[in-house]
Amino acid sequence: MKNVFAVTLTAALVLAATGAPAFAQDETITVEGLVYLDRNANRTFDAGDSIRANGAGVRVTDQDTHETVGDFGTGADGRYRAVLPKGPSYSVAIWELEYSFNRVSYDSVTESRTDADFNLLGHVVTGSTFVDTNGDGVKQADEKVHQGKVKAVGTAAGGRAVELETQAGQDGTYSLDLPNGEFTVAAPDLTANRLALAEPRSADDIDWLTGSRKIQQMLDNRTHRLDLRYVEAQADIALDSAISPVKDTYTLGDQIDLKLTLSNKGNVPVAPTFVLGSLAAKVLSYSDNVTLRPGTREDFTVKDKILPGKQIEVALKLELDDITYTEVHAMARFNFGRLPDTNHRNNVAVKQIKIVEKSTTTTTTTTETTVAPATTTTPAVAKAGNNSGLASTGASPLGFLGLGSVLLAAGLGAFFVARRRRS
Repeated sequence: MKNVFAVTLTAALVLAATGAPAFAQDETITVEGLVYLDRNANRTFDAGDSIRANGAGVRVTDQDTHETVGDFGTGADGRYRAVLPKGPSYSVAIWELEYSFNRVSYDSVTESRTDADFNLLGHVVTGSTFVDTNGDGVKQADEKVHQGKVKAVGTAAGGRAVELETQAGQDGTYSLDLPNGEFTVAAPDLTANRLALAEPRSADDIDWLTGSRKIQQMLDNRTHRLDLRYVEAQADIALDSAISPVKDTYTLGDQIDLKLTLSNKGNVPVAPTFVLGSLAAKVLSYSDNVTLRPGTREDFTVKDKILPGKQIEVALKLELDDITYTEVHAMARFNFGRLPDTNHRNNVAVKQIKIVEKSTTTTTTTTETTVAPATTTTPAVAKAGNNSGLASTGASPLGFLGLGSVLLAAGLGAFFVARRRRS
């Protein structure tokens, strides 16, 4: 197998090499070596290569019994070390199955030690990351190097989750060694330092909208170039609005269409939020290029970043269900870290409106009375059994009966007073 290096270590071999008597069975030998990432695939550890620190290392097996003696990982220096009993023949195989390799190499066999180095073929991501002040894509001596860390996250061949990160050197260059697998390289978020990714100048630049790039790994191309250039961020979102239909006075229950135009006048892509201030209307619908923040009815976020010099339009439909709503007020603000808006004067839009109650129409019902023609009639005489005992004249006799009762009572009163005086 191309990934297995058989090391035969016997007492006879040692005797032939040294001329000394045979060693006792309890004596040991030491097998050690270097595991490194062979970037130029020349099977030699030289300039530009890097050690495989704290890796899986090698597996040692008994060549005769095929039993595993042990696994020996690499330390911080990329070296492994195995102390083994003398006597058996051992196979020392590279155990970094997440990498490819083109040949197993070794140095020498001595009386008490054998060196077996292993070269790994992985993938290397390299590039520049700095603050490109003059925008020419090349680091100048006076352009600073940021302290952010470039990160690679993904899954190595075999399913192991891998997360690696590194920092640029003083010259602004960085490199990441990756095993075989699928990975995404992410740029550090430097908005706290008022820095943002610069507009790409070539295919080697990272996507300034997502701040990331998937690494397409190919066996015939194991070196990938990826530059992460930054600029001093000048963020500026301008907001304008229009409503329709345009009317001097709206009636309670009317619906209006509100159009908001958000323009990026800065030098970096941004995904702003906006809020409808003093909202006293019902939001019926909004366009699909924004999302509504959960738990609110007036706070929206633009889904995709707006490129510098570009603009988007957001459409909303409102129902005017409250006469206290006197102005359509919208304000843009940022929602991407601590990068401030450099111009607050152009991110507020206000339209004054007037809403009145619905008018009510009162309907008056007129009852017409038809007067019959006058006729001459003979007064009817009350028949027997009529309680009034009077001819019917249309007048009520109750008034006269009441007056008679009063006079009768007064007469009786005077009569009893007169009798009292005589007696």
